[in-house]
Amino acid sequence: MTRIIFLSHNQLAAGMKAAVEMIAGPQTNLEAHGLMPGHKPDEIINALRKTITPDQDVIILADLVGGSMCNAAMALLNLPNVTLIGGMNLAMALQTVLTPPKNDEDIATMIAQAQANVQHVVLKKVVNNDGEAFF
Repeated sequence: MTRIIFLSHNQLAAGMKAAVEMIAGPQTNLEAHGLMPGHKPDEIINALRKTITPDQDVIILADLVGGSMCNAAMALLNLPNVTLIGGMNLAMALQTVLTPPKNDEDIATMIAQAQANVQHVVLKKVVNNDGEAFF
């Protein structure tokens, strides 16, 4: 089973995990780690490095490309079984848990689908035959 790790600033990863499990049920292969004030990203990454085994595929979703957690997690990419994806959102998190990507093509598809879920949502004014507006 693929191990899935959410990384974020503060409690975002924990909240994302809670949201995923609310929709998909408890996930034994899912964990969340958030960088809290007064701590350093390397503390989390070094602790994770000690728990990653060569026979285990690991997918890490980080909250922000170029952010401290994503940048620190890049140190784990020297392990052959670790994949890092930045820009985590709930659509991406759910898809990763329900159908973990197996290769670069799967990852590209997952990212495209997650990006498609980012939309400007607006109400359009509709006028009925009587000239009355409703939404």
